[in-house]
Amino acid sequence: MLIHLTPSYFLQYCNVSVELIDVSVPELGLVLENGRDVTVRFPAPNKRLHYVCRKKGRKAVYGIFIETDRPVNDLTLITRWAVRGAVCLHRVHMHITGTDDAVTDVIHLWSAHARTPFGDRSSPDSREWIPAACQPRLSVAAADRVSQRETAIWRRADPAGLIREQTEFYPVPTVEPERLTTEGWWNRRLPVPDDAFTATVRDYPDTLRVLYPGPGVTVCPLSEHLQLIQDDLMREGLEEAFNRLIAPVMEDIRDRCPVFFTNTSNLMDSIRCFSPRFQALPEAGKAFVESQINQPLFQFAD
Repeated sequence: MLIHLTPSYFLQYCNVSVELIDVSVPELGLVLENGRDVTVRFPAPNKRLHYVCRKKGRKAVYGIFIETDRPVNDLTLITRWAVRGAVCLHRVHMHITGTDDAVTDVIHLWSAHARTPFGDRSSPDSREWIPAACQPRLSVAAADRVSQRETAIWRRADPAGLIREQTEFYPVPTVEPERLTTEGWWNRRLPVPDDAFTATVRDYPDTLRVLYPGPGVTVCPLSEHLQLIQDDLMREGLEEAFNRLIAPVMEDIRDRCPVFFTNTSNLMDSIRCFSPRFQALPEAGKAFVESQINQPLFQFAD
């Protein structure tokens, strides 16, 4: 499978220093170091946009190509930047849908292109996105780029307001490989296939997986979900089960997982990794906790 990724940083302040540290994709066993494997260049007319590309030649291109041994449905793209001397982490959970042999995270490349065989691959939701705002990208402060995808993004900022950690859920359609490799006006500054990194798909325990296709994925505070579970169990006369099973487990992960992505494996994965009280439960207790944690959550439109 041909995978096109564009780790990038939007910098609009002359008094803020930004330097790439590395890019990793744990599901592919890739760790690409700045200065050795990858570098930062400026292919866009807007020179505030810093793009990661392969450290080869001098041409500025958008992102990197990765050639994998088999298709993949979920990826975790992790980019680390040094901003004012401290590490900033950008994590993108990509959920890939479709049956084609290639994928790109660039929104405008999903669109139909006139006088070509390439039709529209956008989902109904992504057709409403503004690419400049909705493309996954780290910035200095949250106010620098207001996205229509805000409900699927969470951030942690330092006391000065600089983003130190940003995690987002990003659904991506597959596309035809020729869309990315055939020379055309829409892809003139993409990498060339010969410059692709090669990778082997492997298991990664922290891969975020979608549990339900319908309700959608949003960021939810742990405290809010805990209150919903408590209210449901109290209505069913199971307050004792909440106090004995659910509350202690959630307390174990409160500091590590203040928010989570709904309708995914995110919260349950955190519980399995970081809750000793969950691990100590009998199988029936674990099954009860999992049934409560993994209930589908729906978001109502305003």
